[in-house]
Amino acid sequence: MIVTSLVLLIGSVYQTEKITVDGLTYYDEETFLAKISTETARKNTLLFRLEQFRNGQTKIPYIESYDVVTEGKNTIRIQVYEKILVGCVKVMGQYLYFDKDGYVTESGMERLPGIPLVKGLEFDRIVLYEKLNIQKDELYDVILNITKLVQEYEIPAQSITFNGKGEVELEVGDITVALGKRTAYDLPIQKCADVLPSVSGRKLYIDLSEYRGGNADIIAKPKED
Repeated sequence: MIVTSLVLLIGSVYQTEKITVDGLTYYDEETFLAKISTETARKNTLLFRLEQFRNGQTKIPYIESYDVVTEGKNTIRIQVYEKILVGCVKVMGQYLYFDKDGYVTESGMERLPGIPLVKGLEFDRIVLYEKLNIQKDELYDVILNITKLVQEYEIPAQSITFNGKGEVELEVGDITVALGKRTAYDLPIQKCADVLPSVSGRKLYIDLSEYRGGNADIIAKPKED
């Protein structure tokens, strides 16, 4: 009887009223919570903390770490730190994601939102947790330069394509942006970020392959359906 009363007391005093999760982009909140805890534990802040203490951090794809804090008796706050992924390649139906240093850190069958797909590369081999091994060493730094700039300027590029000549194109919705072939892409990508808001929703081919800065003319023409 005493044990039953104690359980009921704990259940009522520590009943979860609110769970807040910050820092998620790769998962929705419900999916993330289901990966780190049981449904029963989520209903009680004390049980939740005990479960986290007993099990330690769950290893979750695309997540570097997360912190759990209880605020008062009835609120749980979770801060999530996602892995910083700058791009991905598709090999045999799988997406392989690489970080800012070029290491392949994750793989999955589904495409993550906000991560550009890099096309037109050839691989000698590709191994999880190792650096990308592509057909030309000089392309390696170019890929990282472009993917990091795309993230820095918050360009929602779906893909980055290299043709046989090493020339680069970005696909941003229905807009194709030609960047040409160069050692550094800071200027055309910065210009791309400036131009895109004014042409949002249109089907265009924008040629920045010869852009060298300043007030140089930009060639833009409608794309054919």
